Amino acid sequence: MKNQFADALATLASMVSITRENLIEPLEIEIAKGPAHCNAIEATEAKPWYEDIKNFLQTGQYPPFANRRNRKTLRCLAIYYFLSGEILYRRSFDSTLLRCIDEHESWRLMEEMHGGNCGLHMNGLMLAKKIMRLGYYWSTMETDCVKYVRHSHRCQVYADQIKAPPNELRPMTAPWPFSMWGMDVIGPINPKASNMHLFILVAIDYFTKWIEAITLASVTAKAVARFLKCDVIARYGVP
Repeated sequence: MKNQFADALATLASMVSITRENLIEPLEIEIAKGPAHCNAIEATEAKPWYEDIKNFLQTGQYPPFANRRNRKTLRCLAIYYFLSGEILYRRSFDSTLLRCIDEHESWRLMEEMHGGNCGLHMNGLMLAKKIMRLGYYWSTMETDCVKYVRHSHRCQVYADQIKAPPNELRPMTAPWPFSMWGMDVIGPINPKASNMHLFILVAIDYFTKWIEAITLASVTAKAVARFLKCDVIARYGVP
């Protein structure tokens, strides 16, 4: 029975005549491998914020169309900057050189310092201070850090510390000697000191572990301020 159906189908196929005019050409479909863009906007390459200061330190020339007031402002700003080769540094209040970075590098730095492997999701001002301690600077860093933290999704979700996800505790490291200090008060001690004082005020440098300590009869804000001024800032500079 199966052979009869097969023979019938073969016979019908041989009876059909197909001419060249009846041939259907296959449709060829090409796939475009190039990317497609819709409403794409390219960013314009702008000069970094320190371009005028860098050119002034290199050549001593002012930017075009600068009036007398702009030239005076540029000369005052250039005092705080130092050029080493092609790299521009800014002198901080403690004479530390901070490398000036552009907008693209500052964005990557905020992203890594705030939410990267070493990020602690601190607030904007603390983020700016941490970046300065690591030796980087740009003119609008505090404003940019505050805006970046406000737009951080994780900070919005985990603003309450009770809901913060668990993170590993990392030790605080100072970038250079006498840049970070820790303070504590010990007491009342028994027996008393030779000068009949009951408390010990201790300050320790995080980098060198150097200790400065004095004894106090009572812990007051005036005594602590005098200790910081005379025993820490006067000897080692502002932390």
